[in-house]
Amino acid sequence: MENPAYKTALGLLIKSLQEGSVKNHQIPLPIGPTPQVLLDIGMPPLQLAVLGKVIDKVVFDHGIPKGTLERLYKILEAPKAIFKGHLDNPGAAVLTYEVKNSDPIIIAVHPNKQVGGRDGGARFNLVASVYAKSTRPGETLEARWTREGLLLWKAPSIHTAGTQAPILKVVRGQ
Repeated sequence: MENPAYKTALGLLIKSLQEGSVKNHQIPLPIGPTPQVLLDIGMPPLQLAVLGKVIDKVVFDHGIPKGTLERLYKILEAPKAIFKGHLDNPGAAVLTYEVKNSDPIIIAVHPNKQVGGRDGGARFNLVASVYAKSTRPGETLEARWTREGLLLWKAPSIHTAGTQAPILKVVRGQ
């Protein structure tokens, strides 16, 4: 269940970023508990959060709309597929059904990250980035990452091809 204060806090943060009045980009914005689909691939049962500096980059550098960020929790609850993080990242790259300029939107999630000062702070599963990812012509991002062996989870497909409505036989005047 999404944190009920998330959308309000997100709106206030974006407004502060636009005005240039943000004092600390490192404050975590709790989104809600980690969705079950991410727990199922091995993420720890921690709060899901995003840092102000990530929102700044996602909105102003990557051009992701505020509405997409407001629906972040719902989007993460029902992804298209989840892939292993690239390089040394132990996290996940969540392929969503969302698109920007015909490119799929990816949400990078890093597990069990400590946020806070010298007192130890708190641990979160952090949304590290949200961005549109293009790929080579003729191959989808999903196909490429699956071919590269990065697939961790995929949403069940709904196959309707080849199905046909039952044929009704009309019998008259017997």
